[in-house]
Amino acid sequence: MLTLRSIPDTDLDAFFHMLNDPTLAVNTGSIPYPITRAWAQERLDKKRAMEVAGTAQDWGLYDGETLVGNAGWFTAETGGREIGYAIHRDHRGKGYATQAARLVVERIRSDGYRDKIYAGYFKDNPASGRVLEKLGFEFLTETLGEAAARTEPSPSIEMVLQAEVTIS
Repeated sequence: MLTLRSIPDTDLDAFFHMLNDPTLAVNTGSIPYPITRAWAQERLDKKRAMEVAGTAQDWGLYDGETLVGNAGWFTAETGGREIGYAIHRDHRGKGYATQAARLVVERIRSDGYRDKIYAGYFKDNPASGRVLEKLGFEFLTETLGEAAARTEPSPSIEMVLQAEVTIS
């Protein structure tokens, strides 16, 4: 059973190994490649500070006691909530990304947030688009997105889950 929960410092090595992957980094906006353990610790600390400030929530995605990914939401440029998710390369292709995104949307809705929820993906990562479509996200716009692990802006798709939509 997959669960979302805070990533403790005892899972720092697993978190580091998950994020220190070029195939993951190019599909996120803020993860460079390569990273160091110190960078991974700083990211955990930054996420915790954002949680305290109420501007983001970030959890580990666990299959039992194994960290298989992470997922959460942050405050988008629109002021709304935007979700993100990442799955460790050894655990891809098992439906974990869909479950992670679903769990995050469920948490957002259960916390009383009823406005639109946003998500984006790079056009060369259509699997992420299929994840979002399964959950009811709709095309919003195509733009050029930037990523710390990409050398130049790349075509990206912005999606939206309408305020009245809940997922099951």
